[in-house]
Amino acid sequence: MASYKLNIARIRGCPPAAELGEAIEGYGLPEYEEYGVLDCTSGQSTVYGTIVRKTQQTIQRLNAEAGEVTDVAVEKATVYPFGVNPAREVLETYAGSAGGIAQVAAFLAGHLALPTIVELIEIDVLTAIDKLASRTEKFQLRSARVSDYAHNSFMNGTYGPKFLDTEHGKDFLGEYADYIKAASVCFAGPSGRINVALTPAACFSFSCSEDDHPTAQGVLRKLI
Repeated sequence: MASYKLNIARIRGCPPAAELGEAIEGYGLPEYEEYGVLDCTSGQSTVYGTIVRKTQQTIQRLNAEAGEVTDVAVEKATVYPFGVNPAREVLETYAGSAGGIAQVAAFLAGHLALPTIVELIEIDVLTAIDKLASRTEKFQLRSARVSDYAHNSFMNGTYGPKFLDTEHGKDFLGEYADYIKAASVCFAGPSGRINVALTPAACFSFSCSEDDHPTAQGVLRKLI
């Protein structure tokens, strides 16, 4: 069972897929630029690619001969695999947090000078749970994180209950709907169990077998 990410945002002002793919692929890997393109594939409606961002990071290195520790600048490379469907105005990233969406947005608007506007998408966790419960097999609501909950006066901070019964869990979350930080659910895929972490942002973490990866992505996309 492998772990995956699917972060989804709305992108407006994007050129058609063929034009977008040509612009991304043509950028290449400039030696002295912050961003570069590792790969790009254009389909009829969707462009997939991977950009890399280079940043400088300072580390401390021991100089045994001099008997001292010195600061050394090293280059750090972070990759952002993504997909864009201009007609549907959808941008997806497939690794890391929602911050990756901002990096892809900065590359498209800043370095390719495209008139794109990227907006994060919010989801209602309770509604997402109801949709998954009705659309999937063997659905279970396993746990949640709720802020501003206190069982008694000696408690504070985020509360993380685990649920033995899905309906009981849904009743609890319904009572504290405004304070839901995350929920963990699972359901049956074609080859085995699919585990998903839901948050109020359309940024999904999930684990499943490699064969079930397309199925999991399809189910999660329908929550938007």
